Amino acid sequence: MPDVHTADDPIARRLRSELTRRLVETGAIASSEWARVFNSVPRHPFVPRVFKPSAANDGRYSPVDGTDPAQREGWLRHVYSDEICITQLDGDDRAWGTAVKEGTVQATAMTCTSSQPTLMAGMLEALDLQDGDRVLEIGTGTGYNAALLSERLGSRSVSSVDIDPTLTERAEAVLAGLGYTPVVAAEDGARGLPDNGPFTHLITTASFPSIPAAWLDQISEGGAILANLFRPLGGGVLVRLTVSGDRAIGHFSARTAGFMPTRSHTSPSALALYRRVGEEDEDAAEAETSRLDAAAILRAPETRFFLSLMSDFDEIRIRYPDHPEEQWLVTADGSWAFSVGADGGFTAKQGGPRRLWDEFEALYSRWRALGEPERHRFGLTVAGEEHRIWLDHPDQRVMGLL
Repeated sequence: MPDVHTADDPIARRLRSELTRRLVETGAIASSEWARVFNSVPRHPFVPRVFKPSAANDGRYSPVDGTDPAQREGWLRHVYSDEICITQLDGDDRAWGTAVKEGTVQATAMTCTSSQPTLMAGMLEALDLQDGDRVLEIGTGTGYNAALLSERLGSRSVSSVDIDPTLTERAEAVLAGLGYTPVVAAEDGARGLPDNGPFTHLITTASFPSIPAAWLDQISEGGAILANLFRPLGGGVLVRLTVSGDRAIGHFSARTAGFMPTRSHTSPSALALYRRVGEEDEDAAEAETSRLDAAAILRAPETRFFLSLMSDFDEIRIRYPDHPEEQWLVTADGSWAFSVGADGGFTAKQGGPRRLWDEFEALYSRWRALGEPERHRFGLTVAGEEHRIWLDHPDQRVMGLL
């Protein structure tokens, strides 16, 4: 007999139907086939207990236990909302016990989630799957996305890998309980799954700083790679590549996507990098005037995309009760810059090995000189370890990926 929390009762079916309808209405789901899939596959068995972030966004999380009958309806409503479901924090399953005991738990990172349904649906639509295709998913997580793929293509056509064996074991068990039997393996996603290829499509549900060469070797000619590139600045960088010979070529998507970085490619947070800057260094730096409103530029989706693609810096805004907001740029090598409004313009300071404010101004000027292009006009060519960014056509190179 299945656990009570996994039962697909009328409440769960109604909420799932309502979520599917919303995804169709917003355009996240565009085809009747994916509407059928989302309406058929239950999400709640994959997320029996979830962490909800505090409204203060202070790194604290409260537990919601789907196995507790008293919490079941509220848990189901959360699961079938258009929100991520956080199932692991800091790679430590003991966080759940702490959260239950103390009411909340402090954590620095989400290490397993079921992604926002809008994002999942949009990426699955973008794969443009056909009957008979074979898919490799990088980042099993809870297993829900693998279930959606299995419902669409059949389990024999789906493989999924995750670096965490605890997650793959748990996902495989839930998948089997629902009648899905894709290949699920505990492997480093950067290696792919060579023994089970070739595949016609590869999709990532984790972000990578670049496209591993091993993926190209496992995708058949004309096959597709849909990947979220990890950039410190974010920017929702999603690219769809077509494999041709020993390279892969394609445009960045107009759609944004943001997944957790793989555990082997984590980097210090912007706050941690900011805290490394000494007050004496900040005070000693020479102030210079600027006409650029860095905060406004970074809030604009298209400029943020371009800056994230072309740079390795992160950003953080520091607010004071009696002082203008400071917009900081930081990098892992200890370089930093910040600007603050002053006398109708802006004053900037910078320090460390590089001059980040100069780089920021130069990149923004370059985006303007290119005609302020939208993200879908940019493309990427991958050949081995080389990544070339271009505008409109592969021959119109902009620069290499940092």
